Amino acid sequence: MQQQQAMIKSFIVNTFLVILKLISGFIFNSIALIADGVHSISDLLSDIFVLLGIRHSVKPADEDHPFGHGKFEYVLSLFLGLSIILIAYNLGKNVILSFNEVSDIPSYLSLVVIAFVVVIKLVLARYLINKGDEIDSEIIKASGQESFSDVISSAVVFIGVICVLIGERFDVTFLTKGDKVSSIIIALFIIRIGLIIIWNSIQSLQGKSVKKDICVGYKDKINNIKGVIDVDKLDMISYGPYYQIIVEIRVNANISVKDGHEIAHNVHDKLLEDEKICHVSIHVNPEEK
Repeated sequence: MQQQQAMIKSFIVNTFLVILKLISGFIFNSIALIADGVHSISDLLSDIFVLLGIRHSVKPADEDHPFGHGKFEYVLSLFLGLSIILIAYNLGKNVILSFNEVSDIPSYLSLVVIAFVVVIKLVLARYLINKGDEIDSEIIKASGQESFSDVISSAVVFIGVICVLIGERFDVTFLTKGDKVSSIIIALFIIRIGLIIIWNSIQSLQGKSVKKDICVGYKDKINNIKGVIDVDKLDMISYGPYYQIIVEIRVNANISVKDGHEIAHNVHDKLLEDEKICHVSIHVNPEEK
């Protein structure tokens, strides 16, 4: 599955970046780079949760789950959001408690590492967003947006390290706190990401509607089926990586019940040819004269 392949690539890249940031942060004495490494751990957790969610959500429907397991990824996303917030809270708390303590001055080489990280993350983000558009996967596109957030946090770290180096060079005390200030900003940024993930998961669990442009495409497909005069109503609900469709079609009022059923059956089968559709419910309306 293309979703899994994309997320495995993202997982490999994020694993490399976590190791690079944490090791470089300790070697080059950069608290902010370590904090950014913690942020990348949240990306790593996100990749793991998404992979687990994709694997479980594509399981076929069974007796206990007649509509499949698509919503499982939303439950995992809730736990992911909570985990991210907890990590960020502990990170921010530790930095604040040690804010007035004297820290080692980061090395200029840390700037090289951060610049390298930004380039890698930009490439990964563009790849995920383009792949998400290509296979029409909201979860892959969301992962790409999260990678962009990592680019922003790395840019904050870059500025923080520069402030520390300038403060040390020209003996400006408040600038030497730039590393810690950027760490606190990153912690707040991570908390925001966690809250957004939780909110989106709650919205999806309640039955989030599919984007209008996607609905229009399916409406056109139904209208092209023989016997369908028009689509009176079409509701599409996201169900993990799949869609549920509830549709009302209009048919000739003079045809038999059997013929009306046959048209509805054709619509049902045609829609289910799309692997993204997990359930179709059809109501037939007679054409009003």
